[in-house]
Amino acid sequence: MEKYQLKEQTTGEGKEFLEQGSSQEIRIRQQGKPKNYISYAMNLFANGSNQVTLKAMGRAINKAVTVTEILKRKMPLHQLNELSSVEMIDV
Repeated sequence: MEKYQLKEQTTGEGKEFLEQGSSQEIRIRQQGKPKNYISYAMNLFANGSNQVTLKAMGRAINKAVTVTEILKRKMPLHQLNELSSVEMIDV
């Protein structure tokens, strides 16, 4: 294992995912419960935020889609989609 190094190769604007986000950003993880993400997003909207960004990687993408669809049904929201990718190469 000592011979391996983890190097990052980015394509497009995917590097933005790795950067620290704003207070209106929710990073969804595989272990988290959708109920918690939904309540946090609704609190952001109740506190005057007009935009919330949901970010996920890997298997958590399914959960991000679920949370987004539930939020769209609970509140009258307009959805903008942006897909990007970050490729990690093991050397």
